[in-house]
Amino acid sequence: MNIEVASVYAYAGERQLTYTPLDAISTAVESMKASFSQGAMRDMSFRKQQLQSLLQGIRGHRHQLAAAVAADFSKPPTESEFYEIAPVIFEIGQFLKDIDKWARPDKYRLGSEQPVFLMSSMEVRKEPLGTVLIISPWNYPLRLILLPLIGALAAGNTVVLKPSELAPCTAVAVEDLVAQFLDPNVVCVVQGAAAETTELLRHRFDHFFFTGSGTVGRLVGKAAMEHLAGVTLELGGKSPAIVHHDVADLGPAAMRIMWSKLTTAGQTCVATDYVMVHRVVKDRFVQLCKNFIENAYTRTPHKSPDYARIINRRHWQRIMDLLSATTGTVLQVCDDRPDQSDRYIPPTLVDNVAFDDPLMVDELFAPVLPIITYDSLDEVLQFVNSRDQPLALYAFGSSKTTEFIFTNTRSGTAVANETMFVSAASNFPFGGVGASGIGRYMGKASFDTFSNHRTVLQAPLALPPPAIDSVRSPPFTGPENEWKQDAAGVAFPQNYWLRTTVLGRMFTFVPLWRLIDSVSTLASSLKYGRDMTKDNTDNV
Repeated sequence: MNIEVASVYAYAGERQLTYTPLDAISTAVESMKASFSQGAMRDMSFRKQQLQSLLQGIRGHRHQLAAAVAADFSKPPTESEFYEIAPVIFEIGQFLKDIDKWARPDKYRLGSEQPVFLMSSMEVRKEPLGTVLIISPWNYPLRLILLPLIGALAAGNTVVLKPSELAPCTAVAVEDLVAQFLDPNVVCVVQGAAAETTELLRHRFDHFFFTGSGTVGRLVGKAAMEHLAGVTLELGGKSPAIVHHDVADLGPAAMRIMWSKLTTAGQTCVATDYVMVHRVVKDRFVQLCKNFIENAYTRTPHKSPDYARIINRRHWQRIMDLLSATTGTVLQVCDDRPDQSDRYIPPTLVDNVAFDDPLMVDELFAPVLPIITYDSLDEVLQFVNSRDQPLALYAFGSSKTTEFIFTNTRSGTAVANETMFVSAASNFPFGGVGASGIGRYMGKASFDTFSNHRTVLQAPLALPPPAIDSVRSPPFTGPENEWKQDAAGVAFPQNYWLRTTVLGRMFTFVPLWRLIDSVSTLASSLKYGRDMTKDNTDNV
């Protein structure tokens, strides 16, 4: 079989991105499954060793990794360090610090709620799922493949990684990192595009983890459904920023919105997709946005070393087609013009955008900010709620205003007076809702996502005694068995209000009259319990 080769050289210029042969994918997947079955990840100390080795590799090759990202779409090294490398190093440290605590079984004292379980114990154990598939996107090609990998390894799974072929230099760097610093029996990398991804989805994994577009996310979700496997979908959507007239300071609001829009040239799933601004502050807001662009990138961002490029020419053309189709007012902010050969599009503001404008149909993933003017929050809520639920919603205004917006909208994340910087928060359970995603990860949420929460009940055979244990089984009819119906109230205490009182807690929520009644009923039924036990024994 011919092996496809990407036409872009790796960051070091030493080798090209080579797609995995289709007939080798099955071998790779089955190898990971076999390793899991053999208990390769059972030992917690081994999991920690893998995380420590990955940490060592990232720290020792951070400059090469940043260079790989820069080779893919000219992302500034400082930006790569801040958004790609440092968060991954932090996440590994967080896991090494807390993994023992997160992996500890959760204990439950059932007897305090249900006396029939007084002599039993229950716990929820965090066990590995098995072999998981992680498919990552191109826009943050290090962060969005390594963060879920950390959680998957810490939870004890073996992993198949599929980097994005649209960031080929970083894909090669990730493959080299894995080969050099992780055990090949627990992690493997499959390189390729649509054909290779389709082949991967044919295989049964114990969990599918995907970050990317809703279109591909539906295909991954369908594959998970067909295999009856768990799935996490980190998708995206049109995340709005809402700027009300009672915002305390318009300057920081404009800066934070534009920062989120222009980082990685707008190619961020939690970037501000569009902004809705109250008419009273709109003109001032637009001017502040222009000031930010000029101060951050000068009036010729094409020459700025801090401004990224669009990932490829196809996406560049998609954005240019949208700018040609908009009925809004494209504002002249920069002195330079788009450049297809360099995949460059300058920071762009589009004013007077209508609700049904072409810019408002799909997630932009572009350094283009549509600006919608509103007069009342009712307009905002009606519009936002008429659309798919976004991955994030950013509201700028007084605490009363932002809380009102949050209460009356739905989104994966809601942020007051800040934007995507929230994704840097420690142990932040990141994820969407509805069309913007399914499931959460980061920190403990990652560990839980990649774990099977297995309920384990330990019950004694000697208790309760046979006379009482007979309550669960027939016969239920006849006067001698009426006590069984009463006993249901002991197994499942009916007086909820009593459980909330101190006295109720002291008596484990069993009313005194029922306790007395149960004892007397038990005494009168001992004969029948013995007879039933004797009869059952004789029939064995």
